[in-house]
Amino acid sequence: MRRIKLRYVVMFIVGAVLFMNYVMPMVPGLNTLGARYMIVASTSMIPFLNMGDIVATTGVSPTDIKVGDVITFNVAPRFQEQYNYPSVVTHRVVEVINVGSDIYFQTKGDATEKDPFTVPASDVAGLYSWKIPYVGIPILFTRTVYGMALLASYIAMDVAFDYGPSWWKKRQEKEKLMTTVLQETTGVRQAIENLSSSMTKVTAPGAGILLKRNGSGKAELIEAHQSAGQTVRRRAE
Repeated sequence: MRRIKLRYVVMFIVGAVLFMNYVMPMVPGLNTLGARYMIVASTSMIPFLNMGDIVATTGVSPTDIKVGDVITFNVAPRFQEQYNYPSVVTHRVVEVINVGSDIYFQTKGDATEKDPFTVPASDVAGLYSWKIPYVGIPILFTRTVYGMALLASYIAMDVAFDYGPSWWKKRQEKEKLMTTVLQETTGVRQAIENLSSSMTKVTAPGAGILLKRNGSGKAELIEAHQSAGQTVRRRAE
């Protein structure tokens, strides 16, 4: 069975998220399937929504929102600090408040009390459309310190196991080639030194040494003694 690489799973999830967030809203017929997504990171909406559910939302006019609808909204920074709320929340509308031309929503988690603030219509990000149960749990885990460390370690090991053996093999081949070249170079140098030593031993003072090929193409050492006018041929080995 072929092992599925984690990097491909991550790429698929990122691609799916980008598709849901930026492509689907612009394609007629697909924009009603979900314009935005979020991962439920708390238990405030149990049993309707569970931690790890991926929730898709559609754009909605504030005047179309009614009591009982589940909306995703942005939480103002002051409320995030004051009540320790996340930046985005998905809760159920329990009351619609009209103040002149402005509309506010009182929201509540199905498993919690009312939110300690009202949501202005301008902060509504979308209306609940559909969900994928529990698929976001791995993503929630990777947001933690341990999850990020585990993911980074796994990807590093995955890349090392993929490219490490081939890199090591190429390195060994390169070292083997360098060793062979060095041995050949050492052998040639040793042969030259041996030849030089041999000529020094057999050559008398006043003699000249010449390397020459004979008619058959073999190299010969020609030793010419100037004093006696003698020429001695020696075959090079």
